[in-house]
Amino acid sequence: MKGPMNFSQTISVRSENPDALVDLAADWDRIQATADIMGYMGIHVLADREHPGHYLIVAEFAAVDLDVPAAEEAERNNERPETQTWDTDLREVIDGEPVYNNYDELYRTG
Repeated sequence: MKGPMNFSQTISVRSENPDALVDLAADWDRIQATADIMGYMGIHVLADREHPGHYLIVAEFAAVDLDVPAAEEAERNNERPETQTWDTDLREVIDGEPVYNNYDELYRTG
C-alpha cells in the first residue's frame, strides 16, 4: 500500500427514530467544524433497506500528518469529552447497544 490510509469507523444501531440519528449526525458535523480535530472528513447515516429500523453510521478520517495515521486521529477524537457526550446522546435514541467496527481504507475512487 502506498501513502497514508484513510480510516472509517462504523456504528451499527437499531432505532425507531431515524430523524434523531440524522439530527445527531448534523450536530456532530457542527461540533467538528468548530474543533481542532485534524483528519475528520465527515459522517454518513445509512438506512438498511432490507432491515427496517437498522442503521449504519460511518465516520471517516484522513491522514493529514504523515506521522499521525488516520486511525490515531480517530482515536484522539474518541477521547474528547464532546465525543463521549455524543455517544451518550446516541444511546438515548437507539435500541440496545451500538456495535462499533474499525476499517482501514485500501482503495478509493479518485
